Amino acid sequence: MQKFLFVLVLSSMVALAAPSAFEEYRARMLTGQVETLDAAPEVIDAAIEAPPSGRLALLRADASGHFRADARMNGRPVPVLVDTGATYVAIDETTARQLGIVPGMADYRHRVQTANGETRAALASIARLQLGPIELRDVEALITQDGTLPVTLLGMSFLSRLSKFEIEGGRLTLSQ
Repeated sequence: MQKFLFVLVLSSMVALAAPSAFEEYRARMLTGQVETLDAAPEVIDAAIEAPPSGRLALLRADASGHFRADARMNGRPVPVLVDTGATYVAIDETTARQLGIVPGMADYRHRVQTANGETRAALASIARLQLGPIELRDVEALITQDGTLPVTLLGMSFLSRLSKFEIEGGRLTLSQ
């Protein structure tokens, strides 16, 4: 009996609401207002590869075929040379001090081979390294003694953390 009563009440409510809904629709039609439909949703094929959404930096080779750029390390501008043969980002003591990195004498315990010969270096971390729109945090770096590096090297401790880097036609494209 309860089911019957519930169906009866529900039917009565629908019967009372239907004429007012119909009258509202009829009134809109008589005013000459055009009925509009929503646009169909865009169909996306899941098999289509999405365009890259990361950040890109593009460097052109200089006359000697090297890729040079102005990076920002800990907010300060630092000219760099991209070097895929360097394991770490390599900076000298003076540049490190300008970035707020001051290792103690005991930290210079790693022997490294540079183009200018063998030297000692300290491992450190650069809090923020930016190259154009690309930004990485806590990038490992080697600090070499002054006079052993003519320029800061942007090595693999930075490059290997990118999603991709490639050289083609005298251009180096870096993707984050």
